[in-house]
Amino acid sequence: MLFKLERNYTFMNKKYVLVILSLFICLLAGCGNRGIPVINQDMLNQKISVLVLSSASVTASASDPISQALNTWRDANGIAYEWVKDLTVLDDNVVSKLKTKSYDYIYVVGNELFASANETMKLGLSSSKWTFLQSQPFAEGSAVVLDNQASLLQVDTQQMETMKNKWIQDLLFQNVAVEWVTQSTRPIPSAWAPSEEADHIVLLDNNPQWYQQLVFQINQHRASWVIFYSPADPAQIQKAKSIGVSVMDFSGALSADLNWTQILDNRLAIMKAHSWQSGTQNYNLQELKELKMK
Repeated sequence: MLFKLERNYTFMNKKYVLVILSLFICLLAGCGNRGIPVINQDMLNQKISVLVLSSASVTASASDPISQALNTWRDANGIAYEWVKDLTVLDDNVVSKLKTKSYDYIYVVGNELFASANETMKLGLSSSKWTFLQSQPFAEGSAVVLDNQASLLQVDTQQMETMKNKWIQDLLFQNVAVEWVTQSTRPIPSAWAPSEEADHIVLLDNNPQWYQQLVFQINQHRASWVIFYSPADPAQIQKAKSIGVSVMDFSGALSADLNWTQILDNRLAIMKAHSWQSGTQNYNLQELKELKMK
């Protein structure tokens, strides 16, 4: 009888050790993914599935809430997700995911990714619902060509224009001389630069002498401000700053403080209610905490 008990005890010990080893191996496998779940197609088919793509410029103020929200989506709502971050473009790795896996929703976070995301979406690799989340007010190159597969969440353009207009009016009220730099396709609003002040405007279109002309006009009018109304190359803006006057780049004049926790909570509510809609929408008052001139 004692021999039999010892054999059973030894057998139980071995079984216990095997269980512990199995758990240990699973833990090691999980650590290899740096805490970001990797899901297979079977998991995707069983629940709502999400792919999040965020740009390299997304700061901790956005990435931390994204991480927390995704964990909540998974743990409390049974949503399977993958998150590919620090992207500059949608690369071959992302394209491969779209070819081999099916996602219900794809979120693109960061203006810098919008152009390549547009091109990838046009490939028709996925029937996913794409949502583009602006990380900052509109900048050149961050436009989205929307169709019935895509939604854009952005800062209200009318609110932006109102803020820019107030800033200009406050500046002109001080009777300071302003030189404008733009393209012929983007004329300065007449309320800011009346036609009789055309000699305060410098056009960049095919004008290699724009800098010399700008310097001449600044000296002629004793201007203290240069405003780039159309998007310009950073080198051109830096060159204007070297003149020694104040320079404003209107294409990047505003910054937004976004409430990412609220933004993602609202996306979750939409997924749960199956109420996703294509088209352009503005951040609401809870999602946009502050919009200001830089």
